[in-house]
Amino acid sequence: MLRIFAIAIFMAIVSSGVFGQSVSGVVREADSNESIPFANIWIKGTLQGTQSELDGRFTIPAPKGDTLVVSAVGFVQQEFILKRNQKNELTVQMQKDVKKIDEVTVKSDIPFARVVFNQIQKHKKENREKLESVPAYKKLENTTVYIAVDTTAKVSRFFNNMSDVTVSLEGQDMRFSPVYLEELAEDVKGDSADVVYVKKDGIFPRSESFIESFILKNVAVKMDFYDDHIVIMDRGYVSPLSRTALLYYDIYFNDTIYQDGQKYYHLTYAPKNPRNPLFSGSFTVDAENYALSKIEAFISGKANLNFINGFRGCAKYQLDHDGNYFFDAQQVDINMSLKSNKDSAAYSSRRLESVSSGNWLINKTTSYSTSPRLDAVKTRDWKSQPEFALSSLDDETYRSVDKLKQAPIVKNVDKIGGVALTSFYNMGKIDLGPVFDIYSTNMIEGNRFSIPVRTSEQMFERYSIGGFIGYGTKNKEFKFGANFDMQPGKTDKFLFRFRYYNDYNLISQDRFLRFIKHNPNNKGNSNFIAVFTTKEKNPYLKEEKYLEARIEYNSPNDFHLEASPYVNWNYSTSYVSFTKDGVPYEKFTNYGVLVDARFAFGQHYDKYFFDRIYYVDPIPVIDVGVDFGRLSVPGMDGDQGFYARFHSSIQGRILLGQMFVNYMLNGGYLFGDAPFDQLDLPVGSMSLGYAKFRFNLLHHASFAHNAYVNLHSHLNGGGVLLNKIPLIRKLKLREVVSLKAHYGDLTKSYHGVFDLPDFFRNEKNTPYAEIGFGVTNLFKVLRVEYVRQLGSTYRNSDFTYKNGIFFRTEMSF
Repeated sequence: MLRIFAIAIFMAIVSSGVFGQSVSGVVREADSNESIPFANIWIKGTLQGTQSELDGRFTIPAPKGDTLVVSAVGFVQQEFILKRNQKNELTVQMQKDVKKIDEVTVKSDIPFARVVFNQIQKHKKENREKLESVPAYKKLENTTVYIAVDTTAKVSRFFNNMSDVTVSLEGQDMRFSPVYLEELAEDVKGDSADVVYVKKDGIFPRSESFIESFILKNVAVKMDFYDDHIVIMDRGYVSPLSRTALLYYDIYFNDTIYQDGQKYYHLTYAPKNPRNPLFSGSFTVDAENYALSKIEAFISGKANLNFINGFRGCAKYQLDHDGNYFFDAQQVDINMSLKSNKDSAAYSSRRLESVSSGNWLINKTTSYSTSPRLDAVKTRDWKSQPEFALSSLDDETYRSVDKLKQAPIVKNVDKIGGVALTSFYNMGKIDLGPVFDIYSTNMIEGNRFSIPVRTSEQMFERYSIGGFIGYGTKNKEFKFGANFDMQPGKTDKFLFRFRYYNDYNLISQDRFLRFIKHNPNNKGNSNFIAVFTTKEKNPYLKEEKYLEARIEYNSPNDFHLEASPYVNWNYSTSYVSFTKDGVPYEKFTNYGVLVDARFAFGQHYDKYFFDRIYYVDPIPVIDVGVDFGRLSVPGMDGDQGFYARFHSSIQGRILLGQMFVNYMLNGGYLFGDAPFDQLDLPVGSMSLGYAKFRFNLLHHASFAHNAYVNLHSHLNGGGVLLNKIPLIRKLKLREVVSLKAHYGDLTKSYHGVFDLPDFFRNEKNTPYAEIGFGVTNLFKVLRVEYVRQLGSTYRNSDFTYKNGIFFRTEMSF
C-alpha cells in the first residue's frame, strides 16, 4: 500500500511528445455540432479512404484524386474539391437525411456482428501463431510522463523562469513539466530480446524505479487483444476478442472498408455495464482471414477506477511480404490525477484530451520493424529512420528535466516519495528511518520514541553504517542498536550484514515475515491506525541483547539465499518469565543459524540501496527456511539438545477478471529442545486497525503450537455488485471478503526448555478462523470491514473478541 500511496504524494504536492498531412479534418453534425464517429471518407474514383475516429477527426495522407467524399448512415453525402499543393483542413457539417416510410419489420437469425465475431474466434489461434512466428524484428519505444502546470498559479514562484522547466505539447493550451522520459531500442530474435539502446531521465531519482515498476508497469502495458484478459491497473480486463466477450460487451457491425485493394470489416463495441472495468472502442479485421488490422480501446469515466481520467490503447498491424499480419505500432495514452476532472461524464475518447492543472499525461508508443536494412544502422539512429514513425525526444526536454531536478521543491517531493517507498527520509548523507520505528507502544516502555538512522548512498555507495537510540516514557530506559551493511561487488549478488541491539522485543514477533514481505516496522505491523487506536498495550515482551551476521546471495532475477548465524541473550521481564517445574530462571542464551531460500520466479523488483522491493503480483513468491539452534540456561541441570524449526510460505495474487484474491499461506514444524518463543504464536493487535498478516480478533497472546498452518486472504470484488446499485455506484466502492485461519497443535516432538506460560491457551485442538465483510475505496483511501469468528468454539474465550469493526488505509487503481 505504501508503494501505491506514493502516487498520491506525487500528484498532491506537484499537482506527449506527440498526440498531420495533406487532407485532414473533423466530421460534425450540423444541428448539434456533435462529432460523428466512423463516418466514411474516401477519394472519389479510388480505393483510398479511411473512417473518422471516435472524436470525429480523420486524416488521409497524399490523396490520389481531387474530390473528397464523406458519408455516414443517416446523413446526406457530401463532396469537397481539394486544393492541390496545399494542406487541406476541413470541417464537415453533415445534414441529417430523414425519410418517412411505412412501418417495416427487419429480422435476422444471426446478427452480422456475431457472424464476424465467430469467424474471429475460428481463426484466432492461427492468426496469433502467425503473429508470434516472426523470427526477428526490431522494436523502438518512447515513454513520457508529463504533469500539467498552470503557469499563473502559486507553484510558479518556486521557479525563476517557468519556460525553462516546462514544454508545450501539440493540441494542448497548458504548459507541461517532464517527469520521466525514456527511449528504448530492442533487437528481438526468437525468445531473446537484447536492449541495444536506452536513454532515460526523470526529476525524481529516488522514485524513478517506482514510476517504472508501479505506474508504467501497471498502466502503460503491452496490449495483446488476442489474450482473453489484459492486465491493467491490478485488474484483468476482458478483451473484446475474448471467447467470452459477448457476455460482457455489445458488439456492432459498422461498415465494410476497402483500402489498398483489401476488404475489411469495421466493428464497434461497448460494455453492457459501463461501470465495470471494461473497454469501449472499435476494431477492424481483414475480411479474408479475420486477422486484426487495427483496434482502439478506451476506458469509460464511469468505470470503478481511481486516478484515471482518460485511457486509450491502440494497436495497429501491417501485412508482411508473406501476407501475414505483424505489429506496426502500439500506443497507450493515460490522463491521471488524484480526482476526476469536471468532465468525468464526457465521452471516453474526449476525456483523455481534457487536461487540468496537476494532471499526469502518460504516453508509451512502440514501433516495430522487420526491415533487414536496420542491421546496418546504428541503434541510436533507429529513431530517425523511416521504418519507425516515432518522434524523438529533443534535447530541450532533457534539459528541462535537469533544471527541474535542481529545484528545492522537486528535491523535497522526491524525499517524501522516498519515505513512502523505502520508509527512509533522506537528509543528505544520512537517512532517517525506518519511520515506523520512530514511535510505538507497549506495556513495559509505555510510549516508545526512537531515532533510527543510517548513512545514505550519498556517503557510501556500497556501505551503510546505522543504528538507533530509543527511550521509553514509562520505564525511563534508553535502548540502542547498531548495524553495518556491505556490498562488496558492483551488484547485490553478495551482501554482508552485521547487527547488534539491546532492546525489548515481542515474543510473538515472526522472524520469517520479512522474507514474504518487506516490513519496515520492526516493532509492529506497519499500520498507523493500529498504532494510535490500541485498546491495550502489549505486555508480552522480553529483553534481548542480540548479535547477528548475515550473508546473502541474490541471483539476477528470482532467487535469494541467506545464512544468518546469531547469538541471542534473553532476559525475563515482569510479564514474561522463564520457569521450569516452578523454578524461575533470569536469563538464557540462544545460539543458532537461520537459513532461508526465497523464490520469486522472475517477478519484477525495485532495488533501493541494499534491499529488493517486490510488489503484490500474480506471480507467487515462495519462501522456505529453517532455524537451527541450541540453548544455554545458567543454573539449569542437564544439557539442552538442539532444535530445528522448518517454515515455508507462499504469497501472491489470483486475478479473476475485475476481481482478485490476495493470499498468504504459511506453515511449519518445530521439534527438539526449544524455548516457547520459537513456537508459532498467532496474535492480534487489539486495536481498530485491520491487520494484513495478523489476526484481528485475537488478543496479544492466544495459541502456541509447534505444528501449524496459517492463512491470510481477502477477495476484492472490484465493484462487481456495488456497481449495479443506483447512487451507491457513484461512490466507486469495492466489495471485500476476508478469511483468516489458524490450525495447529503442540505435539510431543516439542520439548519445552521452559514451562509454557499461562497466557497461552492450548486446551482445544480446533481450527480458529475469522471472516470479514466490508468495503474498500471509501474516499479512495479507506477500507472498513466487519469481522467475526467462524464457529462457536472460541466465541466466549477470554483471549479473543467475538466480532469487531476494523479500518485500514489502502489505495489502488
